[in-house]
Amino acid sequence: MQNNILFEMFPLIAFFAVYYFTKNLFLATGVCIVASWIQLLSCKMKYKFISKNTWISTILITIFGGLTIFLHNKTFVMLKPTVLMWIIGTSLIVGQIAGKNGIKLMLSKEIDVPDSVWNKLNLAWGLFFIFIGIVNLFVAFNFSEYAWVQFKVFGTFGCSIIFMIISVAVIMITKKK
Repeated sequence: MQNNILFEMFPLIAFFAVYYFTKNLFLATGVCIVASWIQLLSCKMKYKFISKNTWISTILITIFGGLTIFLHNKTFVMLKPTVLMWIIGTSLIVGQIAGKNGIKLMLSKEIDVPDSVWNKLNLAWGLFFIFIGIVNLFVAFNFSEYAWVQFKVFGTFGCSIIFMIISVAVIMITKKK
């Protein structure tokens, strides 16, 4: 099953579009919740399968976004990315300790590198997700709401792209040896 990037980012794009035009975090959060459920149901109808990440993300935005709207407190939606990043990061690290390398499971059909490289990449990505969660908290509680939205939408994505490029470089260097 291969989703395209726009489909994967549909809830985030919907969130940003509504926030950009209204500057209303509560409305944008509500739209993101609805978009997440639309994405989840679309996965089920199109692929007959819903990934763990889609389930986790949809449940988290429903809970944290719901609390944000119900309590009219933006703190909850600002915590959601950190919780998601920490779940992903921790699951990669704990999985590796338990003998399951998440990065290798996702990419080993396309890339052939030694287990030592897979282990380093898995640990690096696990720590990266935990770090991004920490940075999200820092931005959420030390900068304006607008700055946090910009970081959530563009900063996290940009950091992920840069880290992905670094990972590919490490793989390419390793394959040449």
